[in-house]
Parts: sequence; C-alpha cells; structure tokens
Amino acid sequence: LSVTALHVDRPHRHAMFRRTQHRLVGPPRSRPASALAALAAAVAAGAVLIGTATSWTAWPGASTSSSVVVVVHGRRHASGSALAAARRLSSDKDGQTARRSSEGSWRGLPEIVLDVRPPAAAGAGEHWRAPGRPGAKELRILRGALAGDEVEAVRSAVQCTAFEQEAEGSTNPVRTPVVVLKSRGRWTGGFTVHLQRAVEAAVEERIIPYMRKVYADSSLVASEVLLRRYMPSAKAEHALHFDHHAAATCVVDLAPLPSSGLFVQPGPGADSRMFVPLDTAGDAVIHGWDVFHGVKLQSGHERMSLIVWAKPEQDATSGLTSWYRALGDTGDVDAAYRLGVEAEEEARDMTTAMRWYSLAAEEGHWMAMSRLGRLSGGQGFAWTQRAAAVGWADSQVDVGDALQQAGDHAAAWDIYRAAAAQRHPAGLHRVGVCHLRGLGVPPDQVAAREHLEASARLGWADAQFALGQSGLAGDGEAEKEAWLHAASAQGHPAAANALAVAASMAGRHEEARELLSVAAHRGHRKAMMNLSMYLRQGVGGPADPASADEWAARAQA
Repeated sequence: LSVTALHVDRPHRHAMFRRTQHRLVGPPRSRPASALAALAAAVAAGAVLIGTATSWTAWPGASTSSSVVVVVHGRRHASGSALAAARRLSSDKDGQTARRSSEGSWRGLPEIVLDVRPPAAAGAGEHWRAPGRPGAKELRILRGALAGDEVEAVRSAVQCTAFEQEAEGSTNPVRTPVVVLKSRGRWTGGFTVHLQRAVEAAVEERIIPYMRKVYADSSLVASEVLLRRYMPSAKAEHALHFDHHAAATCVVDLAPLPSSGLFVQPGPGADSRMFVPLDTAGDAVIHGWDVFHGVKLQSGHERMSLIVWAKPEQDATSGLTSWYRALGDTGDVDAAYRLGVEAEEEARDMTTAMRWYSLAAEEGHWMAMSRLGRLSGGQGFAWTQRAAAVGWADSQVDVGDALQQAGDHAAAWDIYRAAAAQRHPAGLHRVGVCHLRGLGVPPDQVAAREHLEASARLGWADAQFALGQSGLAGDGEAEKEAWLHAASAQGHPAAANALAVAASMAGRHEEARELLSVAAHRGHRKAMMNLSMYLRQGVGGPADPASADEWAARAQA
C-alpha cells in the first residue's frame, strides 16, 4: 500500500509533511500498517491532505506505479477518522492489482481525488466552497482509464482519420483539429467508425459508469465524445473556461507531458493554477461543470486527448442544461452564477441576471462580482474593485479601463500588467495598446506586437482587429487579412467593415456589399453609411433606394 500526492494546506506545515513523506510513499512492498499509521499521524498533527493548490505535481511522490492509491482530503481529521477514510477509499480495490476487471469497468484502477475548492483566503464563502453536491470542486485522476493496447489502437486509427478544424467557438486563424465521435448521445459512425471501435468500450463500460458513481447520477450518458489535437506551432493555449454545457467532463490524455497540457485555477489569480498530473498515456481526469480550467503547452508538445462530455440522458438528446435551475433554486452558488450568465447572454434579461449574480457575489464569487459590477454601472463599481483586489483579471482590466478614461494612464498601465501577467486575453490586449500608443509607458512596437499576438492567439477579437489594422503583423497583408477575418468571424463589426473596404478597393464589390451588410447589422455606423451608398447606386447588386434611405436614417439616429 502506498499513498501519493499528499498536500499540506499551510506553508508552516511543509517541514512536518516532508518528514513523513518518505514513510508514506514507497515501493509496493511497504507495509500497509506503517503507511496508514504515518498517514494518521500527519492528519492528527493538523495536515490537510490535498488542500489548497500549489505545486503538488513537482513533489517526488506525486507519481507512483503502485496499483493501489489512497488519498484522504478535506479539513482536519482525527487519526481514527483518517484511518477509516483510508480504508473506505481502498475498500473498492478488493486487493486487485489488475488495471481493470474482467468486465472492463473502472474498478481496480488507481484513483486520486484532488480538492480544487476556491480558497477562503480570497473571500470565498463556505456555501460556495462546500456546496454539498457529489463530486463538487474535485478533480478525479483515474490511472489507466485507457489501457496501453487501447491507446495504441487509438493512435493507429488516428493515422487514417481526417481531423476537422474546430475550436469550441474560438476563431483563431488556425483552429484546434478535432474528430467528433459522438454527438447528442449518438455515435456518429461513418468515417470515424474505426476510432469509435477503439474507444467505445472504454467510454460506455468504464468512464461513464465511473462518472455515474462519482456524481451519484445514474442518468448520465456520454453526450459528446471527441478526439482533440493541439499543435503547439498553431495553438499552444486555450484560455480559462468552464465546460458549462456538460454536467461532467472526462479528459483522457494520450500524449502527456509534465507541466504541460490541462491546468486548473481554483482561485481568482494565476498563482493558484496547477497542471493536472497525468503521467502516462491513457490516464484520465474527471471533473464537474464547476471547475475552471484551461490548456497551456510547453514548446514542442503536440497534445492529443479523448474528451467525454456527460449529461443526464434527457439533456443529451435535447441539448439543454436543466440541472442549473434546480441547483440554483436551492442556493447553489456556482449554479446561481451560471444562471446569471444565461439570463444576461441568452435571455437578455438583466434584472434576472443581476438577481442571480447578487446571490453568488454575496458568497464571495469573484466572477459574479465582476459581472454584477459591469451591469450595475457606476453604483456597482465597488463590486468590480473588490473582485480586482483579490486578483480576478477581468475586474483588473475593468478598473484599468476606468483609470484610463479618467486620464490616469500610469495607474491603468500598472493594473493592466497585473492582468496580462495572468495571460488574460484582454489584459494582454490592453498592455499591447499601451505599448503601441505610449499610454503610461514609452512606445515600443516590438512589445506591442508581442502582447497583441499573445492576446489574439487566445481568441481576443479586439487584439485580432488591432493586428489587422496596425501594420504590426509580421507577414504583411496576408497576415493582416487573416487576423481581420478571425475578428470578423467573432462578430467584430469594425473588422467586417475593414474587410469590406479592402474588398471594395480590390474591385470585389459583391463581396464588399455582403461584408458591409454584416457590419451594418452589427451596429457599425460607417458600414451603415457605406451600405446605404451601395444600395442607392446599385453597386455589387441591384439598386434598392428604400433600403438605402433606411440605413442612412439608422446611421444618423
């Protein structure tokens, strides 16, 4: 019996942890009684095992080849409860050393539970930190979710598979290649059938049953299954996000590399980020919809992963996310935040959005504070400042914008840099613009390009537009146009208008008229005037004086 990846909550306990670590992590022949006794002693001394996140992946004991892994997490436990918890966690193993049982289930696979609750030190309330949902605020590492032969079968099938260019809504010039194997609860078949055969048993007989157990929901099904590839030369990062469309997510890493790939951020700032310790191809991480995560690759790391998004069966077929409302009505803080986002972005019901955000913000939810501050205008700026003060980069950018508008460019520059240091797309964009225009810092075109490109590759449309307009793009007109197309595809009206002007100057008047229509419908006034002229004169299509008058009136309104 060996214990792996223990984490002490408070820095002054690190020395105590290191003295006990060598007794906890050892070769498979270590005596179970001594390991459990050492574990109990550490807990009794006040250690929090798998506590707030720092750098557990760097510890020598964070990786083990043992077939049984025991992890106790939570607050302070008495030695007796620690022993009981350890025995409960190991009871399902039944002495098995097999990677999986003859039925192909998850039982017998080593698992690690990691606590990713928002830190109380950052103001997170207890209702937010401990919502009471099964599996809430946890990462589950399942070693060997795909066995070696299954990993090889996937790799072999990939050799004759065409990946599509898709990026979960991101419109970077080079998108993340994917193969969709299952959609809305149905396997796609067709040209992906060979890949489907390689993963279907693992998904349906191992991963989904495990997720049903963790989240105590027998109705969970694999709603979407896809294979995703990150090419470091094209896209080495995926900005922080929630998988809000799925009740739970499983990511099986098929090409892991230490300190590269998937990371999580439990706290408001980047200092709480940690890479998920997936050591061997086939290891999986399982998390709920409430875990904030992203991707960052080391240079040269070509990452490939199998992704399973699970939902209750009814939601899988309908495309809905019904669980949020039921949880929100019980006061669940994360669900309240998500319901606020849905009310704001989908229903455009700002009154309802502010009600949900207020519920979450009162519990210290810095994302809800940030959105509440924006919706509340000047009177809500205190919420924005409060979120910025704990390190939430969205709010740091908002505070910087307010300082910039007030003419305090030096103070704005300082807080923009704090957001950019977290690789926040808007923060990087603002720092790039400051370098470009000399706002609070001497002009520096090299630094401007560096920051704008970093922001643009994270999908920030304003940075993409800036690169398309500023002349900073390294490969000239072709690259400028690519960035403008990327921004326009995300709904950036000025980018669509700029493309229309370029098309018109090149004599492509039909294309220009279409782009002007796109920009005008997005509210761009110059595009409205230009479209009015095109319609009046019949450029790029038939004349339409009535529509021309309408667009001219809208431009002047």
